[in-house]
Amino acid sequence: MNRETAPFGLKSTLKKLLWLVPGPFFYTLFRLSFLWPQLTEDVYSRTVFPVIAQGLSTATGIFPFSLAELLLYAFILFIGIYLVLIVIQSIRAKRKWWQELLNRLIVLLSIASLIYALFVSLWGLNYARRPLSDTLGLSASPATVDELYSTCEALVQKANSLRTLVPEDENGVFSPALTRTDIMKRIPEEYNNAAELTGHSFLGGSYGPVKPVLYSEGMSWSYLCGVYFPFTAEANVNANAPMLLFASSAAHEAAHQRGFAREDEANFLAYYVLSYSDEYAMRYSGTMLALVHAMNALYGADSDRYFELRRQYADGLNQDLSANSSFWRQYESEVSETVQKVNNTYLKANMQQDGVKSYGRMTDLLIALWRSGGITAA
Repeated sequence: MNRETAPFGLKSTLKKLLWLVPGPFFYTLFRLSFLWPQLTEDVYSRTVFPVIAQGLSTATGIFPFSLAELLLYAFILFIGIYLVLIVIQSIRAKRKWWQELLNRLIVLLSIASLIYALFVSLWGLNYARRPLSDTLGLSASPATVDELYSTCEALVQKANSLRTLVPEDENGVFSPALTRTDIMKRIPEEYNNAAELTGHSFLGGSYGPVKPVLYSEGMSWSYLCGVYFPFTAEANVNANAPMLLFASSAAHEAAHQRGFAREDEANFLAYYVLSYSDEYAMRYSGTMLALVHAMNALYGADSDRYFELRRQYADGLNQDLSANSSFWRQYESEVSETVQKVNNTYLKANMQQDGVKSYGRMTDLLIALWRSGGITAA
């Protein structure tokens, strides 16, 4: 009996091991894609990916809630139950507990392998596409501090001008007439509008709306404003986040939905797309996102010139920024720091070697846009 069952057990194990192959295969494909960014751009990001993303997004867009969030909870529950079963089955196996444990672990690794393969094929290859500056025809060459200062100056003027055109609440804080639901539904329209006005057709397409996360309180504790879920092609946002950067966060996640994986480029596109909006509140949110990033860069380069511009902020800007900071301050904790570290590791794993610091590289694109005359007062 042992002679008959041993080969069968070996065959069964070998078959299970085959499910581990997709992960390494797609990881190799992912690494190779960085060697040919133009090929990745033309074949995957501009041809294959839009079909996948628009199809998935249209299908999942039928649901008014975030299907991604429910799938995440279901997956966490599955893993928890499966780990308990591993312990139970290993105990029941007695002397052969190690065989049972090995088989169960192979199953878990196989699931991880398939998930990673899906991640790369459904979205991850976009990390290797051409730089957005090339796609938009912008010169993102190294900039001087004077150019950075001038870019910040233009953004301050634009933000001050827009601030006079948007409503505020009884506390003098930005309070748009648009609801969060209105903003989330408008984002696809904003991208299609920008595509038409700029001639950059790749910004447009048929995508589902941005969706709120039901447990947004948890996202706040994690210091997250939004997340893109490639397995359902859903752009999700923290519905509790302050209105100041809510529209820009929604536009940021929508940029990921359209295949722009790099964080710095998604931030820039949020500003770029919203700057073409016919809603002043949307423009203001995008401009404030750009202003915060550019001014942070200026502070690091020349703090004296930073404070020179900082004194030019209108009272409304100061009120809005203060309210935004107060909101996030209440969620400062070890949890938020841990999530930032995890996010940093994720970015580096996807060839963004600067990790979270890559968010600051948005400034290069802003300066490039300023050079082209693309940043003016509202």
